[in-house]
Amino acid sequence: MGSKNKSFSKMLSARLTSLRSTLATKLPPRVLLPTLSRCYIRVSPILKEHISHMEKDQLSFHQSELTSFFLTALDFRAEHCQGDLEATAVMEGYIIDCLLAMVMKLSEVTFRPLFFKLFDWSKSHSNDRLLTFYRLADHIAERLKGLFVLFAGNLVKPFADLLRQTNSSKTSKPKCSLLLQYVLDCLRKIFLYDSHGFLSAERADALTGPLLDQLENTVGGAQVYQQRVTRHLIPCVGQFAVALADDTRWKTLNYQILLRSRHGDAKVRFSSLLVLMELASKLKENYMVLLPETVPFLAELMEDECEEVEQQVHKVVQEMENILGEPLQSYF
Repeated sequence: MGSKNKSFSKMLSARLTSLRSTLATKLPPRVLLPTLSRCYIRVSPILKEHISHMEKDQLSFHQSELTSFFLTALDFRAEHCQGDLEATAVMEGYIIDCLLAMVMKLSEVTFRPLFFKLFDWSKSHSNDRLLTFYRLADHIAERLKGLFVLFAGNLVKPFADLLRQTNSSKTSKPKCSLLLQYVLDCLRKIFLYDSHGFLSAERADALTGPLLDQLENTVGGAQVYQQRVTRHLIPCVGQFAVALADDTRWKTLNYQILLRSRHGDAKVRFSSLLVLMELASKLKENYMVLLPETVPFLAELMEDECEEVEQQVHKVVQEMENILGEPLQSYF
């Protein structure tokens, strides 16, 4: 009887392995992804609530096991995404939401090794992991606020490298645009919640060029570029300026924006004006010291061959007058 059971178990195991392989290789993503998503969607809220009710000593005891589970679950994008970014994003969102429940119960000491384990995980196997990690980092930054800034120093070089690597108009891959969005959003939160002087001169220098080069990065096409600039780049650069908190650094930042306003592409000149307006609105009266170098560039743009750019520069001047509370004619 025992040998029959063993033989049956072996046969069943082989059939299940075969079935799993067939499901994984034969089903199209439009069928498999929603099904897998429903499984995670049903299980994730249960695990999330379970983690929320865990005592700290229980969580500490099971943290290694939970970390292993999340590292496997977070590989969903890398393992199963065949181009259906929308379905993958929904699925991944549930996993991230569940992981955040654990993150919020950890102390700084217990969160640190988890974060760097996730960071190391993101650097191997697949570029899809980068997407997942920086989306997760963006969510963690939103929840931990100033505490996350304490860990963000290690991300400065990777942030700068990613901004450079994704700065190419030769590709229109949606994943590239998505990664840029997560990086810019995460950076904005780091700058927003920085109350400990995170932006040293070295870090500011490392990020200024790669950030402002995004004004020239038309990856994804004109519409995606416009959305990325208005929704992600402008808020990020504006908060970057606030976090710089230094006249000399503001001058460098402002001048780098002004240089982009002479770009050969009208879209880039137009976007530069939008960033300039954001800079003035964030710095308010502090922007006065930057006016003398700004005005010659604005004067040039008033004669721009592109009508949209010409109209926008008048809006910028008007907005600056409102912010600074005085007319700017005397500067021209």
